[in-house]
Amino acid sequence: MGMSDKLWAIQFANLIAVLPAIVVMVTGFIVLLGDSCVPTWHKNGKALNPAVTFVGIAVALFFNMTRIGKETATAFSGAVVDDPFSRIAILLLGVAAILAVLLSTTYLENKKLHHGEYYVLILFSLFGAMLMASSNELITLFVSIETLSVSLYVLAGFARTEERSEEAALKYFLLGAFAAGFLLYGIALVYGGSFGLSPTGKATTNLTEIGAGLASAGLGGVTVMFVIGVALMFVGFAFKAALVPFHMWTPDVYQGSPTSVTAYMAALTKIAIFTVILRILSVLTPISSVWLITAQILAVLTMFGGNILAVTQDNVKRMLAYSSVAHAGYIMAAVVAVGVANGKFHDLAINATMFYLFAYTLMTIGAFGVLIWLSRRGRDCQTLGDLKGLVKRDPVGAYTMLVFMLSLGGIPPTMGFMGKLMIFNVLLSAGLMPLALCLGFASIISVYYYLRVVWMMCFMEPDKETITDHAVESSGALFAIGVTVVLSLFFGLAPTIAQNLLAPATNILVR
Repeated sequence: MGMSDKLWAIQFANLIAVLPAIVVMVTGFIVLLGDSCVPTWHKNGKALNPAVTFVGIAVALFFNMTRIGKETATAFSGAVVDDPFSRIAILLLGVAAILAVLLSTTYLENKKLHHGEYYVLILFSLFGAMLMASSNELITLFVSIETLSVSLYVLAGFARTEERSEEAALKYFLLGAFAAGFLLYGIALVYGGSFGLSPTGKATTNLTEIGAGLASAGLGGVTVMFVIGVALMFVGFAFKAALVPFHMWTPDVYQGSPTSVTAYMAALTKIAIFTVILRILSVLTPISSVWLITAQILAVLTMFGGNILAVTQDNVKRMLAYSSVAHAGYIMAAVVAVGVANGKFHDLAINATMFYLFAYTLMTIGAFGVLIWLSRRGRDCQTLGDLKGLVKRDPVGAYTMLVFMLSLGGIPPTMGFMGKLMIFNVLLSAGLMPLALCLGFASIISVYYYLRVVWMMCFMEPDKETITDHAVESSGALFAIGVTVVLSLFFGLAPTIAQNLLAPATNILVR
């Protein structure tokens, strides 16, 4: 084989490793050019844009599924890794995006916001999230995070005629830019502090090289600069994950953003950022004594902070925002277990984390989907008052929302209950009894405000101003709600099926 043939083979292998992300990106360009340059496309964009987006994501997931049983591969000189962990994360990201597209067809019709760039931004943010899941190099990771973030900033302000939406976008952008500064400065310090850790003896931002250096040198080979860099990086990660005390943006952005964007943002960012955190902490396991206590404190503060603040909310979107903060705390507790546990329990901890991310995606998108379905043109269903007496005027909507509230609260027989039970068992197995007890007590607090929604729907009489109409063109939202409610119950009763599906995620290249 000649030199040129070898180069072509390397480039082909590189493209195959990131093929799902490339398919999503190309689909984004197709939608962008088609909607803006082809008159027929623009005229029928209301149907074409979501259809092409849906097909593009489905094709990307198909290619991803064909790779799940393959061996691990690196691409672009080790900057990207195509391993079972990244493939499972991409699968979850694609599921979240497809459900969000279905919700969007209904919401955008309600709001008269049918613009092709909405779906372009969905695709570009998904591209960034997929690249985050595959990043094995800190610079690549930063670029992918910013690709995701910039798209979400614009989506948050997509309802351009509403002041609250513009305010949400501005807050998200300003605080996101501030957090990006911490992340980039942290990466620079990690690069400087990694000098001598890599096999080549040079400074590096490659996670495989950093992991190999830490495994051989241990805590004794780590500099103060490296530790400070890791701390600053996790300030940026904590902002994206909405961990207390870096959660301040969450309620305002969730409430002000279009509801379909809120659902998408809540699910996609959790999957993407916790995938990154899991990969990086797997690299940092040899120096777990440096970050373990801090991670536990963040998990406890986030669990209790999110739940306590959610108790007082009358706006359902704000309540779900604080609920998302609390769920970030539960997931962070599972991540702590990953750093502590060894052998079999290490794999169980990763499996529990991915299972809970899947469960959170279904129940959160489902809950926001019900709000979209219950909305009508010109008015959103957002407050507890809008849900009063729902069981009398819309039993199906009330009972589906009941399933999602039970799942979010961790009540059987839902997937949310099984997810919390798995995390609780892993914490006990890892010897983290205090953290397991905090998880239990925080979950008890959450039951109050979830059941408060149920009380409003089932035992209160509707007000005169209560929304009684359904959404316009509700088929997309109905299909998404149907899928999420069925899967939430099915995997709650048969969790082993989901565990086996997510099992390959335990194979992280660097750990």
